[in-house]
Amino acid sequence: MRRSERGMVSIMTTMVLMIVISLTVLGFAQISRRNQREALDRQLSTQAFYAAETGVNDVRQIIRARADAGSAVPNKTTCSDTGGGVYSLTPNLDTGTVVKYTCVTVDASPNILRYNDVGTTSIIVPATSASGSPFDDLTFEWRTKVPGSPPAGCPTGLGFPPASSWSCDYGVLRIDLVPIGPGAFTSDSLRDATMTTFAVPVSSGGTNAISYQPSTANPNNATAVRCTATSCRLTINSLTSSSYYMRISSLYRSVKLEISGTNAAGSQLEISGAQAVIDSTGKAQDVLRRIQVNVPLRSTSQNELSDFAIQSTDSICKQFSVMSGGYASSTASAPGDSRLCSPFTVTP
Repeated sequence: MRRSERGMVSIMTTMVLMIVISLTVLGFAQISRRNQREALDRQLSTQAFYAAETGVNDVRQIIRARADAGSAVPNKTTCSDTGGGVYSLTPNLDTGTVVKYTCVTVDASPNILRYNDVGTTSIIVPATSASGSPFDDLTFEWRTKVPGSPPAGCPTGLGFPPASSWSCDYGVLRIDLVPIGPGAFTSDSLRDATMTTFAVPVSSGGTNAISYQPSTANPNNATAVRCTATSCRLTINSLTSSSYYMRISSLYRSVKLEISGTNAAGSQLEISGAQAVIDSTGKAQDVLRRIQVNVPLRSTSQNELSDFAIQSTDSICKQFSVMSGGYASSTASAPGDSRLCSPFTVTP
């Protein structure tokens, strides 16, 4: 019998095409499964993030309630720690326990206080050494919130130009610092002990450290602070108290601010009374998300009182009279003008 090999090429071609098509289908199936898994992971990641935020909010409510009641805020050092029963939490967020926060810890006395948005509305910062050891210095480090190449454009002197002329990416940090010691605290002691300084960022020269000095003894309270491409840093040293109150604002630019303190031995101190650091981990099925936030012990850190003695949407003119042997002032308005304006007069 004579063998016939007709059709072998067709069979081989068909087999190769089948293999190629099978590999292509498998590849598309793998890509489809991968995309499906990525979409599911994104969904689960979002759920886990919200679960972690829920843990933060649950703990934050407990902290606020205790702070408003004047009670101490305890630490929560481990996932199972309840802080003496203070942190009674419900971590499961659904009946199937698929979405929950698995671990929340609380540091009620962090080493560093962090504020993400300090602007013209001041923040109030109560800072007390958790150990009772007096502060030897407090360090303020602020960073820009706008893109750029700091410290390019920062001034070379201590002038305060109009806001439209300010080209520096850093703001001028105003710090009002007052020690809170034992015993009676009066308006006179507040006035006599408060240190006010305007930390002006400069691109060259300047300093990074000044000594504590009440403003009554140092009326020239503007300080040129040497800045780098990443931050401005000012340390106020020669402190003696274990508790201080601060009012801080930033002129021209909003900034991110970090505050830390050390004792006379140079050891970093834990700061109580201002913030707590909450570390929360959320879980959705097999996906975990962890977040860490600094929260104020009270409802807000912003100054709830006015930062100014007088505030107006229009210009304000002062009226003074200075005379030999006395001083007088008047609030009479200039004719035809609703503002408090009249010429400054000196009577010999």
